[in-house]
Amino acid sequence: MRAMKRWVSMVSWAVSAGLIAGLTFSTSSEHSSAFSAEAVAADHFEASRAGAEVLAAGGNAADAAAATMLALGVVNPASSGLGGGGFALYYRAEDHSLTFLDFRERAPRAADAKMFDAEGARPRGPANAPSQLGGLAAGVPGEPAGIEALVDRFGKLQLREIIAPALRLAEKGFAVSEALSKMGEAFDVQLREDTVMSKWDLRPGAVLKRPALARVLRAFAEEGARVIYGGIIGQEMVASVREHGGVMTLNDLYAYRVRTREPLETNAFGYRWVTAPPPSAGGFTMIQSLSILELAVGEAPELGAPLLHAMAESWKGPFLDRQRYFGDPDQVILPIEGMLSPARIEKRATLAGDGVAHPTSDYDLPVEWKRRPATTPDNAGTSHLCVVDSEGNVASVTTTVNLPFGARFTGAGIVMNDEMDDFSRGGGKANAFGLVGGDRNLPGPWKRPVSTMSPTIVLQGGEPALCVGASGGSRIVTATQQVAMNVLLHGMTAGEAVAAPRIHHQGIPGTLRVETVAPLPRELQDALVGLGHTIEPIHNVANVQAIQIERSPERLLRAASDPRKGGRPAGR
Repeated sequence: MRAMKRWVSMVSWAVSAGLIAGLTFSTSSEHSSAFSAEAVAADHFEASRAGAEVLAAGGNAADAAAATMLALGVVNPASSGLGGGGFALYYRAEDHSLTFLDFRERAPRAADAKMFDAEGARPRGPANAPSQLGGLAAGVPGEPAGIEALVDRFGKLQLREIIAPALRLAEKGFAVSEALSKMGEAFDVQLREDTVMSKWDLRPGAVLKRPALARVLRAFAEEGARVIYGGIIGQEMVASVREHGGVMTLNDLYAYRVRTREPLETNAFGYRWVTAPPPSAGGFTMIQSLSILELAVGEAPELGAPLLHAMAESWKGPFLDRQRYFGDPDQVILPIEGMLSPARIEKRATLAGDGVAHPTSDYDLPVEWKRRPATTPDNAGTSHLCVVDSEGNVASVTTTVNLPFGARFTGAGIVMNDEMDDFSRGGGKANAFGLVGGDRNLPGPWKRPVSTMSPTIVLQGGEPALCVGASGGSRIVTATQQVAMNVLLHGMTAGEAVAAPRIHHQGIPGTLRVETVAPLPRELQDALVGLGHTIEPIHNVANVQAIQIERSPERLLRAASDPRKGGRPAGR
């Protein structure tokens, strides 16, 4: 490995030293702020403010995270809401514990591996495959149960107090953001087919009220999640799914359970990185990439072309592993230990650090694992947010309805997800993010699809140093990792790190994606091309929220919401 580190240190890149400042672009103060007591960073200011309101009322990070999620579902229905699901990573300061809650959507019991094999006439508009649009696309939502579980386990306030800010937004209305308006315009032809969304005025700045959702929030506040998982709201939701051609039943809702899982973690670059376990492949990708990079480029790499090259190479193998091995951990055995074996990581590090862009196939290192057939378990567009409270608790939460506006229909006023598109397709077909899955991730009864969501907390000396995560499909994990490394290794503030240019490589297709909204300097792109990379422009590589926790000389919370989506943090 010494030869690889010598290559990184000896290569003379004028661009590596001279353009480091060019790797960031200015971010206005509204997208990043510093607070001393508590902070919330979401991708919409009204949601950040809802979380901060609950903190000011005596709530903790769990209460504020729940309030922020609920508000996001009101003001940004293209990204998340009660019809979706997600993951929460929670650090509790009093005992230094880290808990991972999996409230990912899962397939209805009637789902099967061939349910999307048939090709027929498609409706108008984008993302119109049966796994992306309509009733078959909708998985059993997990967010209501996840919110209740987070609050019951860690919160301090009553559910009605936590729901109050979101309910107020739904009843009194909010100004439509530029981001929501643009997504509404892109999917307009499909939104006009839904009785609820067709009435929305999604022009920028228009005041949008959501009375149908307000009714659901009031019921949720009084009766808890059971009103959705078996009550009148659930009955209406199921009726709508079936009217749109789906197979979900009331029993599918009633049988849904939140899972508590052991988070994945690794020690790299002097920090303890804790992140999402399966059914997310995102956390696995990050910790394998970090282990590869530390071997390939050393413990203190400079930010420049050699590091960006090695980083792109370090992602190719983990994305191959995702395709071959990943599935619902409740139904298949995942060979995590074998995939993360030191010998395997060293082989990939040797390739990543030799200064040449390799074809993805070079990183294909099969591992042995015990096979077992999938069985039914015993019990029956995306947003990320970060919260740090005055007690030192930290919540890192990613929640989603998958593609913008999910399956593009509502049930009981709730936008339904299209998470079934995250399952594999027969014949090696890719999903909306270009990911090809394996047989282990085919649809099946009550299975949870593989995800890339990567809510992460990084610790130093036993204390949280950074809360970070992203939205953006397959690009979530690479964006999360780059922002974290920018803060922890390269001395950027959270605001600078979130605003900086990002790259993305997912193995297949074999292109290195570079942002147009925040492009790398041309000299850096030319250097990467010189190493053998094929550059592909992409508008943006995910949307990241982060809170940097400084303790010296005094406590300071640097909170940042990604300017790419127009978010803004709140706190005090």
